[in-house]
Amino acid sequence: MEAPPAAASSAPVTAKPPRAKPTGPYAALGSYMAENNRIPDLQWTEPQFAAFLEGFRASYEGRGLPLDDDAKKLRDDISERVQKMLAREQPDPAQEYFRMLREKEGVSRTASDLHYRITEEGFGAQPKASDTVMISFAARLPDGRELPELTRARVKMAVRDLLPGLAEGVQLLHEGGKALIYLPPQLAFSEGNWPQDVPRGIPIGFFVELHGIEPPMK
Repeated sequence: MEAPPAAASSAPVTAKPPRAKPTGPYAALGSYMAENNRIPDLQWTEPQFAAFLEGFRASYEGRGLPLDDDAKKLRDDISERVQKMLAREQPDPAQEYFRMLREKEGVSRTASDLHYRITEEGFGAQPKASDTVMISFAARLPDGRELPELTRARVKMAVRDLLPGLAEGVQLLHEGGKALIYLPPQLAFSEGNWPQDVPRGIPIGFFVELHGIEPPMK
């Protein structure tokens, strides 16, 4: 014979009262210290946070706890996590530079993150990756410093032998065209050997003139 179902409890279920919102400068200072040390981002459990508060109170009451090996490891782990958070939040100087170019200089962007502005449209055909071109280009850094070692005047080159960003950029030009072409690091020397006078990982701007498309180099 089956046992009768248990009767539902008639006791009312009471929700936990909401915590009172802390007020005043000391509460605000506590929030500032927690946020400045990224405590909310550490995603501690309630017991972990409660233990942290107990240690905080212990020091306040003059009975601070010694920093043992486990506590030192936790400290170092937290420090490493916070540093990684901060590094991710730092604006990329290259992307900030390109954002400024787009907003203030009317520069366009390709899918590869190449930035360019056509200054003279030119005429005739556009080169392909398999072509050879007669080209001039002058390089400079974002601060305006010129780079003679990356500058060429009326040189015949296979498009495929140019820096990746230049190879892409020159194919946007018609014969006789001119452009400002800005290479992000990954379209310049990437992880390869950067020239001695060029800071590693910095964007490089080129003023490019396409004089003509030459017969393919043998």
